[in-house]
Amino acid sequence: SAAIDSSGAGCVASSDSSSSAVAGAVASSGDDDDDDDDDDDDDDDDGNRNNKFDHEGSDTTQPLSFSEYSNDGNNDGEGDTIIYTDKELIAMRAVRHSLVEEHSIPSDRVNATFLAIATINCKLQVEETVAKIKKLLEIMSQLGCPDGIAEGELWKAEAAYELHPYPMVGKDGRGCSTTWIRGGGKVKKEDERAHVHACIMQYLSVHSDPNTLRNGVSFIIDLSARNDDPKLKKQPKVGNEKLIQSFYQAIPQRPQIIMIAGCSLPTRAIVNVSIRLASVFIKQKILQRIHFVTVEDAVKYLGEGSAPGYTGRGKMEGGLERYGKWVEERLGGLPKPDL
Repeated sequence: SAAIDSSGAGCVASSDSSSSAVAGAVASSGDDDDDDDDDDDDDDDDGNRNNKFDHEGSDTTQPLSFSEYSNDGNNDGEGDTIIYTDKELIAMRAVRHSLVEEHSIPSDRVNATFLAIATINCKLQVEETVAKIKKLLEIMSQLGCPDGIAEGELWKAEAAYELHPYPMVGKDGRGCSTTWIRGGGKVKKEDERAHVHACIMQYLSVHSDPNTLRNGVSFIIDLSARNDDPKLKKQPKVGNEKLIQSFYQAIPQRPQIIMIAGCSLPTRAIVNVSIRLASVFIKQKILQRIHFVTVEDAVKYLGEGSAPGYTGRGKMEGGLERYGKWVEERLGGLPKPDL
């Protein structure tokens, strides 16, 4: 969903895709405008963060104050069931009207549930949501998905194999879902359609509870495998890297923290360049959410009970099959808004 090169709303693959993953996560988060006075997930502009973004790309992992991200208790009192508010429904209907009437995009190309999740991630800003969805559909057409995010079944079993970069992972200290990506391979041409569908499925699944939907995900990209496997560093270019990155960037997300774990110095330098380029368009408060950390730091942030088992300390076990079942389950619980 999410930068990513074998994942979803943000996967990874080679140094090119590593930077794609981060740039995608940052760019897709938009400018996080504070038009919503009651939205308290953006109250981190106090300048007290400790060098979260290493502009110089040094090899010193910056300290994290995990207490800053502790659960604030804002769970909307709805448990695990999303109930759309009147204000949200009004914005969603305005988005649908604009797409159909002003941009001649058939309603069956934009699944109503996806439209709802995207609108809330864009903080109910109609023009921004329309622009994101319009751009996303254009890119999807170039990646073998001219039908867009069609109405009907959200779970695409034939695309589940492209969920492989995602390990099982629990919630963060705020009680919100986590997107954890293991950096690795590129997206083959023949896998583009499946990859796109997998990204959309993963994106929707992690936003399928009210707390995460309205307060944002934690986004963790583990690049440590690249340091251990020389083959991952020498993968030839496929030719679709820029298009895949554009796809990630078009998916509306609001990560409250972006952790880049196990990043080597050369890759870190590339990632920093990508972030600097993105910083022309992104507010400083978003950039302050980026941390270069060790895998151990990422595990500590989530807690061993929520961290993936492959890290050696995490307790969340399960591979592709289990994660696919989790995604399918979550998609099945997403409510469809009346538009």
